[in-house]
Amino acid sequence: MISVLYIDDQQDLLNIGKIFLEKSGEISADICSDPKKAFDHLTTRNYDAIISDYEMPEIDGITLLKNIRQRGCNTPFIIFTGKGREEVVIDALNSGADFYLQKGGDPKAQFIELIHKLKKAVDKQKTERALEKQISLIKRITEISTGLMNTPFLFIDKKIEDALEEIGTLCRSDRCYLMMWDDATKKTFSITHDWCKPGYKSAYEEIQHENLSDYYNIFFELNLNQHVLCDSVTGKKTEDPEFFGRIGELNIKSILLVPIQIGEVTTGILGLDTLLQETSWIDEEINTLRIFGQVIINAIIRRKGDQQLVESEERYRNVVEQQAEFICRYRPDGTHIFVNNAYCTYFGISPDEVIGKKFKPIMPKEDLKELCQYFSNLTPENPDGTIEHRVIFPDGGIRWHQWSDHAVFDEHGTCVEYQSVGRDITDRKRVEINLVQSEELYRTVFESTGTAMMVLDEDTSIISANHEMERISGYSRSNLEHSMSWTSFVSPEDLKRMYEYHQDRRKGASNIPSQYEFTFITRDNQRIRSFITVGMIPDTKQSVVSIIDISRLSDTEHALRESEEKFRKLAESLSLGVYIIQDEKFLYANPYIVSLLGYTLEELCSLPFLSFFLEADIPTIKKSMEDRLTHKTSSVVYHVHAKTKRKTIILIEIQGSMTYYQSKPAFIGIFKKLWEEHE
Repeated sequence: MISVLYIDDQQDLLNIGKIFLEKSGEISADICSDPKKAFDHLTTRNYDAIISDYEMPEIDGITLLKNIRQRGCNTPFIIFTGKGREEVVIDALNSGADFYLQKGGDPKAQFIELIHKLKKAVDKQKTERALEKQISLIKRITEISTGLMNTPFLFIDKKIEDALEEIGTLCRSDRCYLMMWDDATKKTFSITHDWCKPGYKSAYEEIQHENLSDYYNIFFELNLNQHVLCDSVTGKKTEDPEFFGRIGELNIKSILLVPIQIGEVTTGILGLDTLLQETSWIDEEINTLRIFGQVIINAIIRRKGDQQLVESEERYRNVVEQQAEFICRYRPDGTHIFVNNAYCTYFGISPDEVIGKKFKPIMPKEDLKELCQYFSNLTPENPDGTIEHRVIFPDGGIRWHQWSDHAVFDEHGTCVEYQSVGRDITDRKRVEINLVQSEELYRTVFESTGTAMMVLDEDTSIISANHEMERISGYSRSNLEHSMSWTSFVSPEDLKRMYEYHQDRRKGASNIPSQYEFTFITRDNQRIRSFITVGMIPDTKQSVVSIIDISRLSDTEHALRESEEKFRKLAESLSLGVYIIQDEKFLYANPYIVSLLGYTLEELCSLPFLSFFLEADIPTIKKSMEDRLTHKTSSVVYHVHAKTKRKTIILIEIQGSMTYYQSKPAFIGIFKKLWEEHE
């Protein structure tokens, strides 16, 4: 229902206008004959739109509009007046009016046009607000992503729960929770983090033990990366009583389950539900929630990797503390002069077996070659060195050693002895290998965030970049990494400001914005309006940046409006009927159909589509619609009898095919009159 405040000093016109506006049942109109009292209405109620006359005593419509705008009210405003001077029109539009409509002529036609302008203005503002909300949500998720990247793993769980609360609230839910694979079974998911409004049971308490694999259809869709959305659990009980019946027993009104994939594998599920009233989530929100889910999964994976690394390092320290280092002295030919007990115990030999004898542990050929080069680099000027290499034991096992060596030279500069302290570093090496694997996993997440990301060095060079950065910039990764500067992608008007940010951020300045907009320049010199988030990597001079193309959101909306306008102009110029039907009602009918059937456009759109045809032809119409919905055929042509408002029967030819409008199936096609007869 659209709420309207209608202002005019002519009470009779107000009364007539209210009747016309409210006739369809889609508009609720409050009327006001004194423009000064309009502010009383605006302070007590929020309206979707305002309609005002221009020429009124004491205060005209444009002055009223300016006063309303000065008070911060951006409600759509339509000037509806008998004055049509060009300067008045220009003044009205420059003052913030959405439309200017001149009175005169057929009142019915005028109010139909007024209602059309009214709906158009309200829809435009709703679209703009939805777009602003979407951009705000994306910006916030980017902030959360940067914050999680800079959070120590011990505090990540609390940070994730705070993020779930914020996103859950922004998306109008009562609970928001994260489910991940149960490592023991790999058949269902367990809730790892959740948030709920005060006074409600948490998702962990209520649905933790609900096994999704028991509900095959739901589980199958989630594993295929298809979200599950139900804006009315009550309405779904009859369609799927097994799952939604159970959900309904938990007093859940609406539910959304969004699968989260890393690569092509579903790793977790982001869930939102409401317990007090029904709600829904649009496709744009769901796509954004997928990105948010990947951000959270990324943080969890990093936490696990960091935790495993800490635990592995702790085990390594315990091993080192429980054994002494092995120490030896030997001549350049390998003859040992001294070895300690730890050395002998480690290699399984006695001091008598090694002292005064040549002893060299077996090593891989490539390591032995590197070791020879290492010793040749020790000189009287640089007698100390450290090396890591592998040792092959008699049982075939391979261990890693680290040796710190000091070469002793005589007065002629000839090496006469080496003093060495060694330790087994096999455990540490395994930790490093695990770390490399963890970094590879991080790279996978880095690649699948859905935003362009880079790691930047202090000298402005690009250290690493993901696939999305390749796509948006037009350069391959080999061109970007360690070869290019981020300044290559910044417009001249933004470059000085951003370069100063880059330098001051590395000096520790606290007043540098971490998020702002700028113009991104691609390889082919396209300019893209973008939103950037920058965060420093702790204890380094490097930074992580993510870039979102925010021009596409507004470009898509503009292209959609242009496309719809072109369709409407074409349809209204044809001598054939053009229609769009959705939910068994006319969504659109061109003037030819309005004239052919004799109903107003408002009546056509409010009555069931099948009510315009003879009862005998309804099965034919239903079958044609079912065939298109089930993809048995892509288009149909058939003849049926239509009933006009004048009680005549018309034989018409209908051609139609299936399409989608606002993500829902719809039918589009043409009407062609064949002949007409009177009843």
